[in-house]
Amino acid sequence: MKIAFVIDHLRADGTQKMLWQLTKRLVPRGHEITIICLNDSWDDVLVKRLREIPVEVEIIGKRALLTGIGFPRLWCLLRNRKFQAVVTMLFVADVLGRLLARASGVARVVTSLRARNVNYTLLQRSLVRLTMRCVDCVVINSVNIRDFTMQYEGAPSDKIHTISNGVDVDLFAMPVDQCRVRSELGLAKSGTLLVTAGRLTQQKGIDVLLEALALVAVENLHLVIMGVGEAESSLRALTKRLNLDAKVFFVGYRHDLPKLLGAFDLYVHPARFEGMPNALLEAMAAARPIVATNVDGNRDLIENGIHGWLVAPEDPAEMAKAITDAITNPDEAQRRGIAAYRRVIEHFSVDAMVTAWENVLLGRQLLR
Repeated sequence: MKIAFVIDHLRADGTQKMLWQLTKRLVPRGHEITIICLNDSWDDVLVKRLREIPVEVEIIGKRALLTGIGFPRLWCLLRNRKFQAVVTMLFVADVLGRLLARASGVARVVTSLRARNVNYTLLQRSLVRLTMRCVDCVVINSVNIRDFTMQYEGAPSDKIHTISNGVDVDLFAMPVDQCRVRSELGLAKSGTLLVTAGRLTQQKGIDVLLEALALVAVENLHLVIMGVGEAESSLRALTKRLNLDAKVFFVGYRHDLPKLLGAFDLYVHPARFEGMPNALLEAMAAARPIVATNVDGNRDLIENGIHGWLVAPEDPAEMAKAITDAITNPDEAQRRGIAAYRRVIEHFSVDAMVTAWENVLLGRQLLR
């Protein structure tokens, strides 16, 4: 089957990581994949990995879109390559991709909504609702965003399919040397290590985590923040205002997370809203104790008291209490980390995700 994925950009975020996992397993199943990136913003390592699959990567470019040249180019790509299915991901791709895929005669148009898009403006919401009529199938990654998808994005209930993200647990099987990780990342040689990973944006709630860290009365505690994004300067400023400079380390985006996660004593996911976060799945695959906010896809993954600690979003005091509880009760933290590991093996395999996606792309009937 010839499939095109149309996406806003190819920066190394969660949606793009899922796309890489999906395409590298669809190609060996006999499918021919092209990824069309609308913006000229991409991660070199990610694009290299995609092309090694091999997947064809086409870049339209922001300037081409702004001048209008990109519109006919995208239409020609979709029409001339004779794709049998087109999948759109993220806002611009959803609007343009849906319209142009339908106009170019593509037989099956699928849109993949990755989170509750609560940050959309009224205009953006109107556009996604308007173009929803072009879609044959809507894939969401969490049952907790289904109602939002219907109410605010106009998705018909009979077109929605839930496909959870998956994680390759084997990548996290090797033991991790904490001393090596401390040295490699320039961390303190002793003490408790917390980590969070994700794009540095308002959505991810890292500002709340910093405020919580300032309330934790545990000695020799350090937080590692992995990721890049537009909120980095404000987060660094907040770190300084809270006098946390000696405790917080910004280490940028890491492509080798499976080789690092096992070195940390606690993973914290403080997001304000989510779809189904890959970083949280990876922390589960690494059997890390977890503190996460009680939102959307986090609830699909973590049952409070069983697989980790769930806390209210936007509540530094509650988050600080959960962090303290996890750190000061290592046996219980380990028990919950192991339970999370077992859950991800049983319910969130990559193979199950890929098979479900293949069924959607081929138009096979699925349970909703």
